[in-house]
Amino acid sequence: MDIEAVKMFCALAKKLNYTETAKALDVSQPTLSRKIKALEESLNATLVFRRGSSISLTPQGETFLESAGQILELIEHTVEKLHIERKGICGQLRIGCLHPMARFLARHFLSDFHEKYPNIQIHFHTLTPRTLNLFEDVDLMIAPFWPNDEYVVCRKSLPFERCCYASPKYIKKYGEPKFVNDLELHQCITQTNTPYVERHWNLTNREGQSRQFEVTGDMTTNSIDIAIDLAEEGFGIGLIPVNQVREKVKTGKLIQLFNGDWSEKGNLYILYKQSIHTPKRFKIFIEEFEVKWHS
Repeated sequence: MDIEAVKMFCALAKKLNYTETAKALDVSQPTLSRKIKALEESLNATLVFRRGSSISLTPQGETFLESAGQILELIEHTVEKLHIERKGICGQLRIGCLHPMARFLARHFLSDFHEKYPNIQIHFHTLTPRTLNLFEDVDLMIAPFWPNDEYVVCRKSLPFERCCYASPKYIKKYGEPKFVNDLELHQCITQTNTPYVERHWNLTNREGQSRQFEVTGDMTTNSIDIAIDLAEEGFGIGLIPVNQVREKVKTGKLIQLFNGDWSEKGNLYILYKQSIHTPKRFKIFIEEFEVKWHS
């Protein structure tokens, strides 16, 4: 059996479009069609039903798809074992995450990780909050929310905290809010790091009291990096992860409001698709990342 053709069939089964699949696989459409046709002939079964420009899987195609995924996983697992025996843990690891997380990994994680595991190649896919749950081109996903996907496995839950920050420029112009209720009277930089329009901040104080505040402002963004820049330039108050702005607080570029008493606490999730054999490099990355996050 042509394993390359099996991989092409699995990719086609996901997209149900020859043009898009050929582009994703970086092959010509005639090559893709020829491979699928040869696979069907070798199995003596019709896998794909073609009607004009649209395609669908036949019942035989659906049945073969279930086994094909397991076959490819078993082959990958076997190849990985052979490589480990020959030269240690190796292979490519495609990581999907938001840009600030990619920056954190580049600055504080990858140097030590690469020194310990030089044969693991890291490939980043930096995504937006709206596309963060798409596993099409990634192996592992690091996300601040758990996607609604029954085929996704969550291995680790890591805590993070967001607090309110403003710049001296903003405080000079609008004054510093002394009470957390005053947030509703101020310019707030909204929709940061969420897949939906952010209209409320749900904050909790150190005594465990929780409050919801309606927030509005002239500036919105789906990027924590941009939110930090906007807050630093005096456009509003940002609800920003504490570990992203420690240096800016030390240098006085941003001021933590309410003495950090009110904040939003959440979790980071490390996610991957279910499979028969979880590659060793996945487990190694997750374990090392957790240690670094808590250090």
